Order: sequence, then C-alpha cells, then structure tokens
Amino acid sequence: MKRFRLANLLFPLLALWSCTDDWNFSTDARYELEFSADTIRFDTVFTGVASASAEFMVYNPNDVGLRFDALMGGGSVSPFRMNLDGEGGTVITGLEIPAGDSLFCFVSVNIEATDQTGILNAFDSIRFVLESGVVQSVHLSAQGQNAVRLKGKRIEADETLTSSLPYIIYDSLYVADGATLTLAPGTRLYFHQNAVLDVAGRLIAQGTKDKMIVMRGDRLDDMLPGIPYDVLSGQWGGIRLRSGSYGNRLEWCDIHGGNWGIFADSASADQTKLSIVSSIIHNVNVNCIEAVGCRIEAANSQITNAGVSCVDITGGWSEFTFCTIAGFSLWSVGSQAVVLTNWYRDGTVPFLNASFRNCIITGLHETEFVTLFPDSVAGTAPYSVNNSLLMVRDTTDTRYSNVVFEDRSRKVFGSYNFIDRTVRDYRSVFALDSLSPARGIADTLGAAWPIDLAGVPRPPVGADAGCFQYQPPK
Repeated sequence: MKRFRLANLLFPLLALWSCTDDWNFSTDARYELEFSADTIRFDTVFTGVASASAEFMVYNPNDVGLRFDALMGGGSVSPFRMNLDGEGGTVITGLEIPAGDSLFCFVSVNIEATDQTGILNAFDSIRFVLESGVVQSVHLSAQGQNAVRLKGKRIEADETLTSSLPYIIYDSLYVADGATLTLAPGTRLYFHQNAVLDVAGRLIAQGTKDKMIVMRGDRLDDMLPGIPYDVLSGQWGGIRLRSGSYGNRLEWCDIHGGNWGIFADSASADQTKLSIVSSIIHNVNVNCIEAVGCRIEAANSQITNAGVSCVDITGGWSEFTFCTIAGFSLWSVGSQAVVLTNWYRDGTVPFLNASFRNCIITGLHETEFVTLFPDSVAGTAPYSVNNSLLMVRDTTDTRYSNVVFEDRSRKVFGSYNFIDRTVRDYRSVFALDSLSPARGIADTLGAAWPIDLAGVPRPPVGADAGCFQYQPPK
C-alpha cells in the first residue's frame, strides 16, 4: 500500500519534469521562428477608419523555447498596429513560445486622412528580435483611399456628387421633394449597414461604360480568405423611390449587395417613374426591382440574384428590353425571377402592361415567370414575352411569341447559359456561353441598342437575347 502511494507521488513529478523541458529557452542563434506569411497585404481601406484585422501565425518549430520582442518598424507613428498573445501596440516585449508551439499575430491599419484624391500607400514591417540577437521580419503593406463621409445627409436643393472621392453614407442619404440629386460618371457611393438612398425628389445617375456609377456596401475586407464582404447581400439598405418621385434615370450604374435593389413606391403610371439603362442590379436579400403602380423602363441591364424575386411588378406599366433576369442567389433559393400581379395589400392596382423583349428569364426553378391575377382577368392580363429565352413549365400561353423555352433535360439550361467566372466580376458572371439557346433569337431592336452591357457591338438582326452579346473567349 505504501508503494502505491509512493508511485502516485513520483508520476506527477516525472510528468512535471518532462513538461519543463519544453520551457527550456535558448539564446542560441541557430534557432529561429517561422511565419505563415512573409508579407501581409491589405486591400484598399478608407482613411481614418481602422481596418478589420488580418492574421498570421508565428511558429517555433524547434525543440527549445524562444523568447523575443516584437517591434513595429515605424514605431509609434506607424499606421499599423499588432496584437500578439493578447498584448497590443507597436512594441510588445517579453514574448515566449515554448518548443513546437505557436502564436496568432493580428494586424490592423488606420491610414491618416489627407486632402489627396489618389491612392495612399503605407508600408512597414514587424521586427521579431530574438533573445539571441537574431532579427526576423514580416512585411506589411496597405493602400488607403480618402473619402467624403455623409451622415444623415439631406439634399434640399439640386446637388451633384462627383467622382473625385468616394462617399461613405451613414444613416441615409435623403433627396427631398423638389430636389434633384445628380451623380456624375464614376461616382462611388459606399453605404454603411442599413443605410439607404431615399428619394422623394429625383435621382439622375448617368455613368458611362468606362466610368460606371457604383452603389454598394462599405465593407472592403474579406469575410473569409478570398471571399470579400462585397459578394454578400444585405450589406446596406437599397434605393427607395417614394410615391411623389418621378423622372428618375439610372444609366451605366452598378448597384449590388443591398437588402433590396430599387423599390419604386406606389405612384401614377401616367408619367415615367424610373428608367434603367445599361445597368446592373445584383445580389440582394429581397427584390432587385419592385414597383407598385408605376411606369418603369429597363433596357440592356443585368437584374440578377435576388433573395426573393429579380423583378416584382404590381400593376402599372413596365417594359424590359435586352435584359438578363436570372435568379441564382449565392445564399438562398429565392422565389421566381419575375412575378407579375395586380394584388396589393387589401385591394388591387390597375395592371396596364408588362412586356419583355429580347430578354433572358431563368433561374433555379422549373418556372421563373409567374403571374398572380384574379381568375376573371388572368386570361387577358396585358403582359407579353417576345423573342426571349424563358424558363417556364407551361409553354402554351399565347402571350409568348417567338420564345425559346428552357429545356431542363438538355445540357445547357439555367446557369449553364452563362460563362462561369469569379464572383468578384459582376459584369461578366452572366456573359453568354457559346452553346446558350439565347444566341441569335432577338428581334430587330438590336439596331436600337447597338452595344451590350460590356460595350460589345450587337448586330442589327439576329442579336443575342439578354444584356450580353456572346463573345468568343480570348
């Protein structure tokens, strides 16, 4: 019995002795640290705002422990900050890594704002000074962009925002009744979480092919390595056009990542509420375009990847020409790509017209074009689909003319109509594949829209449906 008790005492002592061997710290210059990366690069960040943290690992691959200090090369004036083993700053001393162990190092950057309009570059390095005198470094680099910050901004009189600096929108940007907000070509609006563009007056956003107007969320960092927040929906609110807002025009605009795209509130169809030309409305939580009792026109545009519907029309008058309307949301299955109805709340809204010419209407469902009308008007509701590629189960509707119906039994249908490219490239994700049945089916309106969304010429006869004319790979 006494021997058993002695063994119980000896084993913990031996275990403690073996553990302490890992804590033997060497000052021999032969032993060095290793790092998971030799350079940490930050994508462009807005000046005056601390970035999200990047991280790398510090390893001790040796069979002895190492002590070291970590110093930012630029000292206290460096725009970079680090955090190692729970300690932060530009100088961290007395750090230890036992044999075979590792530490996380987190790095952030905050570039000071200036009056420059161009990109600001920042460089530094973290110097790891070992107790042996060995010095190792991890290099840091970042690019900063000055920006104009708008908090609760109200446009009470006609005003133009320019492309000289991006704008960060906090709370919301409100355009009052009687005022016009003009966005110059190349203007960039970055909306903070839940911020909206709220238009009671008028919005004129006319970019160009080479200087598109961008409206997106303000997160510039990655959610995961290689997956930027910019590909997520729900990063900001969206655009609301209030009831009394008319004459809005969006041309060569890229609007993506919102809770919704454009919501056109109930209005009269006697005058145009919204014209969308050569634009992208992409990747939203709810609807890309939702219109109630409005007159809207959309042409040469990509309306894609909604959490609910890409186009949701309640009553009014609408026309879509050379549009790619496709529901392949990255984060949800969603509803049908196009929904037409005259039901609204507790009543109905006069449904005057909805026409789709030279369009692609497709998605994940067997039917991507849905109409919801009372039985008394369902057979005569004034909508039409012409010279388009259409994903529907019922192909007998007489309001479909010269339509090519998607065939799910064939190799090319749905997402296979398009070239698979990086999700960062919003303008090319929906470029046509060579085998797509949308090729060559458009009518003579090709002459009215001589270039596609990528600036590629369309033939006047036999153009491709959708916003992109097929181009052979280079």
